[in-house]
Formats: sequence, structure tokens, C-alpha cells
Amino acid sequence: MGYKLIAIDMDGTLLNSKQKVSQKNIQAIQEAKSKGIYVVLCSGRAYDGIIDSAKILGINESDQYMICYGGSVIQNYDQEVIYQRTLKNENCEEIARFLTGKKIHYKFIDNTGTLYQSYQDWIEKHMLNPKLGIVKVLLKTRKHKLPEVLKLVHEQYDSNYFVVQTSEKELEIFPKNVNKGNALERLTKYLKISPKEVMAIGDYDNDMPMFKAAKFSVAVGNAIPKVKQLSDAVVADNDHDGVAE
Repeated sequence: MGYKLIAIDMDGTLLNSKQKVSQKNIQAIQEAKSKGIYVVLCSGRAYDGIIDSAKILGINESDQYMICYGGSVIQNYDQEVIYQRTLKNENCEEIARFLTGKKIHYKFIDNTGTLYQSYQDWIEKHMLNPKLGIVKVLLKTRKHKLPEVLKLVHEQYDSNYFVVQTSEKELEIFPKNVNKGNALERLTKYLKISPKEVMAIGDYDNDMPMFKAAKFSVAVGNAIPKVKQLSDAVVADNDHDGVAE
């Protein structure tokens, strides 16, 4: 059975160290699309952070889809939303109180990609536009402090939220059960595609749920060890056209 959908992480996977898409990766993705395969960019980024790469790849069409904000939103390239999950305001307030008390730097990110430095900033904006919603909370710390912060946040929030490390200095808090994997499952059901017809490519912790939702998972050569261990195959790194393999 061939693949009908390929889900690809962006940072550290599709994009090289210069934040560009290589010519070989472009050609490989365009070839896949010409065969009728959906190429879905799955990223923690907002729409505005994905669209330029999609245009370069030639997949920015109304019948093509992206998973953005780490799985909080699924939409097509006309920005028609087919799925969205946001944090309730009372959840945001509780998270802000806890993180402020622990002196952990954070930002709220809404479903337009706007960042808020505090809960009060968010509430003031939300009162003006109730359609806005917080899709995730971004936490930043120094690399050597991340294990301590990660442990603290996991202990506080794992029972009611999805907490995941997204880089050497960052972690994110999502509504419970919101991740790239669950979003990928929702999209495949929407498109009536079997999980057996899905491939996923990634490099970091937040890509692991996506691997579990796909029949075949691929780690790029620069992926962290546990992602490589979970994958079905390991290819070249993101600076050497790993996605094109």
C-alpha cells in the first residue's frame, strides 16, 4: 500500500540551519504532490510562519492542509479552520499565577499568532475580540535550567494539560490531548485516509505523537536520540536533504 499523506515537521526537519528549504527537498515534495499525495506541514508555528515555505513548495492551495500551533489548529491554505482547541481563560489565569510565582518566563500565544507577555494583556485583548483564543503557552529558560523547569511543569500540569519540550531552551503547554499526533489523526479521518497510508518525518519531542499516528516514521539525522529510537528509519540531517530521502 502506498502513502497518501506525508506529515513533515518544519524547524530542524524540513528547514535547514539557515531556515531555508533545500532544492532537493522542494523537488521531492513537488514530486509527491504530483502523485496525489498530501504533504502536510506540521509545526508549532502560526499560519504566517508556514505559508512562505508552503508557497515555495507549491502546496499553498485550498485543498491542501497544515497543522499549526503544535496541533491546536488544522486549516487549509485559505485559512478555513477544520479543527481548533484553545485554553480556557481560567486555565490561562491559573498557569500565569503559577509560572509568575516560580519566576518562569512565559508568553501566551493566540490563534492569530499574537504573543502576550501577561494574563492581563491577554484578557484586555480578548474582551475586545472574544473570537480569539490561547492555543498554547510558551516557556523559555536557560539551557542548563531546562531540566529543572521541565520537571516542575510536568509535575504541576501533566494531569490536565499536554506539556512538551520543543527545543533546548523551550517547552510548551497545550490543552490536554492537543499535540501533532492527535491533530494528524483528526486530519486523516477528515480526508478519509487510513493511518496505514501515512508517513511522518520529524526531529524532536513534539514530533513523537505524530510518529505514533503514522504507519511509517522517519527521523532526520539531527533528531534527538529518543526520536531516532522511536522511528522506523533514520535519514540524513536537515542540512543534507534528509526529507528528500
